[in-house]
Amino acid sequence: MSTTQKLEFDAQLGGHITLPTHVSTYHYAAGALAEIKDLISEAQHPTGPGRSSKLIFQSLPKHMRRRAMSHHPKRLPRKYRKAHKSQMGKGGNQPVNHKRPSRKYRRRPGNLLKDYIRRQRKHIWLETHIWHAKRFHMVDRWGHRLPYASCDKTYRACYRASAQHCLLQDISYYCCVEIKGQLDMLHQGFARLTSSECGPRITAKTYVSGRREGTVELFCDGQYPLGALQRATFIWQPLEDTEDEVKQRTIWLWLHPSAADATIEQILKVFKLKSMKQTKVPLENPDEDQVMEDSKEKSKTKKNKKPLLKTITRAFELQPRYANSTEDLQLTILRQEFNRFRLTGSGAQRVLASSLRPHPQPAQPQPHADYYEAALGLSSPSEVLSNLIMGIQVIDPRLQKPKKRTKPVIDSDTNSNSSSAIDLLVSQPKSLSESPLWQKEFRQQLASNLLSPHAYDELRRKHAVVPGAPCLFEEKLQSVPIILIQRPGSQDSQYKRLGYGSGWDVIAPAKYGMNLWLTLIMWGARPGGLREMDSVARESGADLHLPDTQTGLKEQHVAEVERRTRYFRLPPNKRCNYRKLSVASPFKPPWQELVRDWTDDSVQPFYVCRQRSQLVALEQRLLHSHQSWSISDSQALPPSNSLIQIQVQLLRRGHLQDNALICLPIGQDYKHRWRQIKKSDLGPVHCEPLQPDVNERQRKDLRLAHKRKLKRLRARRVREKRRCQETAIRKVYIRPANTEHLVRAQLEEMCRLWLPTDPTETQQSVRRQSSRQVFGYVSKAAFSYTEAKVCAVGYVTVNGLRELCLQSKDKPQAKNSSQLLCLVRDANSRDYRWASFKINLNVAVAPPG
Repeated sequence: MSTTQKLEFDAQLGGHITLPTHVSTYHYAAGALAEIKDLISEAQHPTGPGRSSKLIFQSLPKHMRRRAMSHHPKRLPRKYRKAHKSQMGKGGNQPVNHKRPSRKYRRRPGNLLKDYIRRQRKHIWLETHIWHAKRFHMVDRWGHRLPYASCDKTYRACYRASAQHCLLQDISYYCCVEIKGQLDMLHQGFARLTSSECGPRITAKTYVSGRREGTVELFCDGQYPLGALQRATFIWQPLEDTEDEVKQRTIWLWLHPSAADATIEQILKVFKLKSMKQTKVPLENPDEDQVMEDSKEKSKTKKNKKPLLKTITRAFELQPRYANSTEDLQLTILRQEFNRFRLTGSGAQRVLASSLRPHPQPAQPQPHADYYEAALGLSSPSEVLSNLIMGIQVIDPRLQKPKKRTKPVIDSDTNSNSSSAIDLLVSQPKSLSESPLWQKEFRQQLASNLLSPHAYDELRRKHAVVPGAPCLFEEKLQSVPIILIQRPGSQDSQYKRLGYGSGWDVIAPAKYGMNLWLTLIMWGARPGGLREMDSVARESGADLHLPDTQTGLKEQHVAEVERRTRYFRLPPNKRCNYRKLSVASPFKPPWQELVRDWTDDSVQPFYVCRQRSQLVALEQRLLHSHQSWSISDSQALPPSNSLIQIQVQLLRRGHLQDNALICLPIGQDYKHRWRQIKKSDLGPVHCEPLQPDVNERQRKDLRLAHKRKLKRLRARRVREKRRCQETAIRKVYIRPANTEHLVRAQLEEMCRLWLPTDPTETQQSVRRQSSRQVFGYVSKAAFSYTEAKVCAVGYVTVNGLRELCLQSKDKPQAKNSSQLLCLVRDANSRDYRWASFKINLNVAVAPPG
């Protein structure tokens, strides 16, 4: 045997093999079939280096392939679905098991209700939320989902409604707090939270009787004039004829939700109240074992016998309750217990008279209904006694809703026969303000007996022979008790138009909000949102939230974040360079630093002056600026660390924005003003010179260095990829950048270099930040329709007003002027313009909004 010849099997073993004489066909076919299956599987799903793999849905015949198979496993044959889900899960893409339910399924009443409940977990909805969500822009504020402004262009229409017709707003988001206790205890407690310098106290005789609503400024315990919380309204439960004032009284406090928690915390601290989540009640049927154990203990001790008690713990309370140790003073937070609607304008009388009809029942005295109809028969709400409270029971508002939206018209005969305003002041019933809404059991019974809209429509479909005709079952509907509160509006004719912002507040029980809202809308009331609250207050020359209150500080912080975000969303070539414009704080008014610069005291905090006597003395001093300031006058004037609220009006053309600067003029500005008047020049009186930006070159170098660093890091990752690809058997991807921290640090540094140095962090002067001394800032600004000018509400320092008075005394041009003048400039502008201002003497009075 040659070496090149391959050895046979038997020869290699050194022996011989006997071959079989036949082959089994069955075993041979089974082995061949297994080999064929392996070959087919290897061909369809190749594995190994350099070979590509296919997904399950890609291995199907072409006529069965669909692109949607990669996301929907049910589109594949049933035998391939499990393997397909396994492949998609390994890649990190979980296939969608089901499609979105159809709209028909989602719009079912049960499913809609479940969806509404789920969406209310984060934000509280008002009863009119569904109606507003279809027509208004909704915003998240103070834990509620509230309407901001209508989707239509209704800004001018809402002003006309507030001035001549009726503007309707849902303010049910205000928190109602019920406090029960003796009058002496309430007087002593609220004396620590209020001050008589801001107006009548909460226990004044004009309010305790329950005939009028009051307004009070709340402060932290013993910190007046500092530590302002918010401005709150309150009403007392009216006394019965046989009731003594020494007995327990009830008061409702209406708090703004932004500072409601802080206010309630102060009230609990002052009155020493504790939560009533855990209460001990006596056992009715105690267990025998417990009785035996107690009997053994009693036999051993043989002392005082104590009743068997058990502790009840409430996990969740919609209306939390608090009480003191003796439980003679209780506080309850009435959440979602009332609906409160605000009607503003002279047409509110006619809308209420058409929407609410007194219920003819024996429990309601006839003088109440007569007085109600006579009061609503007047031409304006401002003719009624200010802050008057009327309790009236009316028929179901659904029975007063017209077929189509219309404006109410009062007959001239009815108007001529109605009583005059003087007669209504004299002939006011004693029990006019009484209402069953003060009783908790009655409110619960009222809500449980309410006829649902579906049941009401079904009864109408069965019993109404003629569409729109009254039915017999409607006469059996329960009456609805409501409380009407008059709002007087502007009371100073020299400051604002007399009576603007007057109207009525309607307090209705729970579950009746939507019925009453639709009826008021159908009778011509114009709906408004949060934007209209600010516009009505600004038109009245007031501010809803003062800057020293907790609500004002929160609103200022929110506005600052919005302005800053909007500013840095712009490209660099569209941003305003505030360093060149000499603006120290472009996004918020630095009140503390402004007071620091005018008082030379960095420790003393600021506050808004609310004392009317000091404001009147300051106004008289400014009007007689030719006289010198004496020490006796300075004692009667507001302190130097207080801010004075003013109303600013531009004298000529120009625009004013929020956070604008209020500056002191100099002698050259007065001369330039007279030249402009002679030449009818409407331009700015002064233009701020541009200042150099020392950070401009640094920003450019930093931006270029950042780009070079990112490019260098990417080149490093590319080289690393290529190096790994030389020895890899599979495709290599580039490594993630992981440069988020570098980009974030770069953004923060660029933002710091774009903006001027924050005066709150350094001792940079706010007073002398520009060529004209700054002594105040604008809080809210817009065009005023009542004045036909650009108006704003701002705050200035007392020493700044003193400096202005001394300058006008030396300047003959300013001495001859009967107006108090100042200069205003927007934060994004260089132009100074003349403006006149008035001091608001009624800061502690609630604005019409």
